[in-house]
Amino acid sequence: MSAPEPADDLAPPRRTVQRMLGGAALILVAAGLLYTGIDAIVDPGAVVAGSSRSARSPDTDAEAKIGGLLMCFFGLTVLGFGIGLFSSKTSVRSALGVPNDRTGSGHQN
Repeated sequence: MSAPEPADDLAPPRRTVQRMLGGAALILVAAGLLYTGIDAIVDPGAVVAGSSRSARSPDTDAEAKIGGLLMCFFGLTVLGFGIGLFSSKTSVRSALGVPNDRTGSGHQN
């Protein structure tokens, strides 16, 4: 008679203190990115004037608006990851829409 195989831990990942703090930190960073991006979209002249002494300053209002838009998109992405850390069902496979198989073999029956 063979020994039984060890069972996989089928419980969802727990919400640990580190995950909660990491999620809160990411949400705060995302809020800062969104604020800065929206400010650049609303008032691009202030961005151009405020960064005129730096080597990488935007030359036109359009460049400042594009930079603000990109910063908003990045802020939304970071916000999604921060909210995802609060979820108890975080899984790469389920996030991609691939159903989890409990056998661990990677093949569906």
